[in-house]
Amino acid sequence: MSVDNIFRWFAGIGVAVFKLIKYFLRPSYPASAENLAEDGAPAAGAVAITPVTADVNVSLDARIGCDVQSVPDTQEIERRRDLVRTLFNDFWSGAHDKPTTFAKRLDQAEDYLNERLAAIGEFWRLDNNTRAMLGLPPRSK
Repeated sequence: MSVDNIFRWFAGIGVAVFKLIKYFLRPSYPASAENLAEDGAPAAGAVAITPVTADVNVSLDARIGCDVQSVPDTQEIERRRDLVRTLFNDFWSGAHDKPTTFAKRLDQAEDYLNERLAAIGEFWRLDNNTRAMLGLPPRSK
């Protein structure tokens, strides 16, 4: 086993450990506006984690794979539904003048939901396809 192979092995382990730490330390609730500076950067005292990089030789004919799931599994769908429900309730909490139907409420909250999803690092957004996947009513015209 050469030294290069050993370094690649350690780099792979480091990346895997970093991903596990990132997964388990992700916030279970959206970041509040109080924790962000005016420019959207984390406030003082926030910890920044920088991934470790390694030099890797890649052949010219190597193919780049795309790991895209067309349909998330049941557990992921439930997680997304719970997240949308939580953000939806945050949007409408304390509001007295609400639309009469859930579909209209969801339509009004959609921009807020998508902003919050982006703020917490979710890659998906609430659109007609996501609404159908989550069993939510489509956007009204």
